[in-house]
Amino acid sequence: MTEYVPGADGMRCPYCQDFQPLLTTGPAVRRPVETLRGHLPVTPAEEQRVVCPRCATASTPSLLSSRCPACATPIVRELGGEVRPGALVPFAIDRSRALKALDDWAATLWFAPGSPARMSETASVTATFVPAWVFDLETVSRYTGRRGDHYYQVETYESGGETRTRSVRRTRWSRASGTVARRFADVVVPATEQRRPVTLPGKPVPFQAEYLSGVATPRYTVPPDEALHQAKTSVARRVRAACRADIGGDERRLHSVDTRYPSMDGDLVLLPYWTGDYLVEGKTWRFTVDGATGEVRGRRPYSAVKLTVPLVVLALLVAALLLVIL
Repeated sequence: MTEYVPGADGMRCPYCQDFQPLLTTGPAVRRPVETLRGHLPVTPAEEQRVVCPRCATASTPSLLSSRCPACATPIVRELGGEVRPGALVPFAIDRSRALKALDDWAATLWFAPGSPARMSETASVTATFVPAWVFDLETVSRYTGRRGDHYYQVETYESGGETRTRSVRRTRWSRASGTVARRFADVVVPATEQRRPVTLPGKPVPFQAEYLSGVATPRYTVPPDEALHQAKTSVARRVRAACRADIGGDERRLHSVDTRYPSMDGDLVLLPYWTGDYLVEGKTWRFTVDGATGEVRGRRPYSAVKLTVPLVVLALLVAALLLVIL
């Protein structure tokens, strides 16, 4: 069975090392949200046992794609009633570049214990496709509010027995209403509770099951209906900002916004990540490397000694300075 090679965009036989590139069928096209709605995540009770095609070991993996627990043969499950991924972003970063990105990130960590620039020596990484809902939303919003335009009046006043004049700013308020149309593309909503992708890191291609071979891929746990609600909520602030800008004037007050969605498209998109952990002074730290951009995120260790020494030195310098002054 051939396996997907992250970063090479192709399939390789683990025995003869024969490599075949994966050919895409064209750009990924979003689906109308009506085709996504109502599809609930698979529950543990609905999981079906699968049999390894190589060693015949039976297992019940919760992931969409994983490896046989006995012989590590790639296993890609058949989809049930859940939404089939419509697109994915291929890996542009291979394993070696992911580990280098980890070292580069670690080198920027101040007060880290040991030699942070060599964290890759203790790191383990796994190629993972993280599911996310991606929506394109067209909005038409009717709003009401008030527009304030500044103007200036000259008034007289008494000061020190003299009559003087000054210019005073006033605001003339008027009713405002209008319609604002906007289109929001690539609104990303995480499809699992464990991972939080918030942007689309690369250009998606149409989904092919071959990409999952040998890559860990969790199923979505956030239903598409809930994800669509989150997407609408995330663009609501930008819609209100557009309506306020449309009011014009020097000051603006927005009273109401009624938004319709003439067009809503979306899809389940798989995003590439290298996930793993590294060991520092006997403690494990989790990290992720974006498989498309190389961006590293993770919790970082601190060295109590490296944090304490600067404070001690600073305290000694302050004490010495006080002795000189006194």
